Amino acid sequence: MLVSNDSTAVGQLTNGMQQYAITADVCSDLATAARLINTRKFEVIVVDLGLTKQVANVLERIRLSPANQNSVTFALVESRAPEESSVKPNFIMRKPLTDGLVGSTLKVALGLIIRDFRRYYRCLVKVPVVLRIEGGTKVPCEMMNVSEGGLAVNTPVILKPRSAVRAQFTLPEEPTEFDIEAEVTWCANNGRAGLRFLSVSPEQKLVLQLWISHRIEQGLPEHIAELFQRAH
Repeated sequence: MLVSNDSTAVGQLTNGMQQYAITADVCSDLATAARLINTRKFEVIVVDLGLTKQVANVLERIRLSPANQNSVTFALVESRAPEESSVKPNFIMRKPLTDGLVGSTLKVALGLIIRDFRRYYRCLVKVPVVLRIEGGTKVPCEMMNVSEGGLAVNTPVILKPRSAVRAQFTLPEEPTEFDIEAEVTWCANNGRAGLRFLSVSPEQKLVLQLWISHRIEQGLPEHIAELFQRAH
């Protein structure tokens, strides 16, 4: 998300982001920015501190947002403006911007951006999952998606939120058999449910991260995939 009403800076930033396969939602007012921060997840948030005197509060709102507290943040400041925000962004870019400055800053930030993106990325995949619930009962399910932090499934039973389960599954082209302690975070009447991983061994966590990273790379343009691999 890009919070600015400076058309020149917006144009330079959106062009620079496109080189890294990043698309931007542009907000020229604080009300829209605040609403989006509260309702959506962004890997990158750029805030123009010259927009209004209250715009610095957006950085604090980001850090208090459950979805965006780990987002990579950039602040745009005038060339001689002091850095007054009590909540420091990850990166600062001073105006007037140049294509070289935007490109080099994004390249340095790419590792952080990829790490945050991979953490929240939900990979669509349909494979069998066996849930072991209270009493040792095994429930066969179908996975809908998986991320580093959990998965979503279709189940033949209605699960109880906050109940503990164990999820057993394998992923396509990956021989590792996952057996992970998890918690039900939500369950719909149609049998769909979301699970949050509670305990993942270091070995299985690494395998899952690498598998997800490979899936992300497959959907990226070749030059971006190369940058992704180096940053990863």
